[in-house]
Amino acid sequence: MPADPLVRVRAQQARSRATLERILISAGNTFDEVGFEAATMEAIAIRAEVSIGSVYRFFNDKQSLILTLADRWQARCGEMFARLYTPESLDRDADAVIDDFITWLGELLSEFAGARALLSAALVAPEQSDNDTWTREVERFIDHYAPGLPAARQRMAALTYLSVTSALMVGAVNAGPAMEGHLREARGVLGGYIHELTREAPEGTRHRRSRPRTASDSIQHVRELGGFPER
Repeated sequence: MPADPLVRVRAQQARSRATLERILISAGNTFDEVGFEAATMEAIAIRAEVSIGSVYRFFNDKQSLILTLADRWQARCGEMFARLYTPESLDRDADAVIDDFITWLGELLSEFAGARALLSAALVAPEQSDNDTWTREVERFIDHYAPGLPAARQRMAALTYLSVTSALMVGAVNAGPAMEGHLREARGVLGGYIHELTREAPEGTRHRRSRPRTASDSIQHVRELGGFPER
């Protein structure tokens, strides 16, 4: 179970833990539908099929609910990046790493109640501490596949990568049934940007697995996704 430091009472029993999870899922879905401002604790309680007293037993106020969901979202994203950036993972072609990122991101967006509201809020007013953490991770990713870029260029590239990724994530989660198509587009955008950075890297420093896909590579990749029939 997550630590959830803003939860007032630690859920010890299975029934209590189930109630807490139901409240958080209800809150996330409510935030996704109407936004943080319009959501009320009463509406969250009704949706979770619990009393308003049960909600306040675990949370002081709506802000505590929002921050608990945000902490859980950050933890899940951190787990995803940790899996992506292992030495074994980064020994692969950059396209394979981005493919995994898009696949895992799609799974996370589909199952995490509150993702839409949290992503929209982060895009409008990101937390500086979160930005610094993710920027360092993306800088490390870029340096692995496009080493030798000037420090200022690497930082700007990481910030651009994060901004584009955030916007694409919001677009995907808002797309509903069309999310898979949006994620495919996101994969192409992110992959193209990494390959552009690779071309900027000084000769002799480029990662051996970061070459851009050729036309035949792209056709084969689309075939693997079911887009083109074999001849």
